[in-house]
Amino acid sequence: MNRFKLTFEYEGTDFKGWQRQPDVRTVEGVIEEALSKLYQKEINIIGQGRTDSGVHALSQTAHADLPDRYSLNRIEHALRGLLPGDVVLKKIEPADPNFHARFGAIKRAYRYQVSPLPAAIHRNYVWCYFQDMNVELLKTCAELVLGEHDFINFCIPNEEEFGTTICSITESNWTEDSGLLVYEIEGNRFLRHMVRRLVGSMIQVSVGKISLNKFEGLLSGDEVRQKAFSAPACGLFLTNVIYP
Repeated sequence: MNRFKLTFEYEGTDFKGWQRQPDVRTVEGVIEEALSKLYQKEINIIGQGRTDSGVHALSQTAHADLPDRYSLNRIEHALRGLLPGDVVLKKIEPADPNFHARFGAIKRAYRYQVSPLPAAIHRNYVWCYFQDMNVELLKTCAELVLGEHDFINFCIPNEEEFGTTICSITESNWTEDSGLLVYEIEGNRFLRHMVRRLVGSMIQVSVGKISLNKFEGLLSGDEVRQKAFSAPACGLFLTNVIYP
């Protein structure tokens, strides 16, 4: 058995998230089914982390231990036929036996897209939000997110967060791109629903539903009963996973 690093792109609309679950369609599930069919034995993969139902990925990484049977070119071509159209293997490469897709990653990056206008063709890739948004307030909020914070008010904690909800954010900014408002964020780790709740609360600040002081209070690390508002999953993309 040899260890490989795999990089996938997927369109998350018709998936119930990344992680394999019984009786529902997941990204991890269809990839493992395709690999198991190719090798005629059960193959498991380990992803760098989960994405929620409806979230997309331009560069999701995983690792797998595969039998020494096929060339990389053969695996790539076989998976093109075995994977559904909404999942693509972008790259497969040999990895060190100790490489771990999740624990070896040092940074992740996400992109969130908001459309101030209705969208038909791209409706599964943006949050259509029709109120007038103050872009300067969005940018001010994004700057506040930079650095190390306790994001307890921007997540759904679970037992796999290793007892901490503290994350270090190295990039956080809003830009305007082809009529969309685009939020890009990079950090050492992300919690469940964290990016969506950051976006949702920043949008609320930009339209006057909550104050900038309220947003700063949510970032303070003092847990509150009313957590940050969550943006819908459809506008979120995992864009990159960085390793040493």
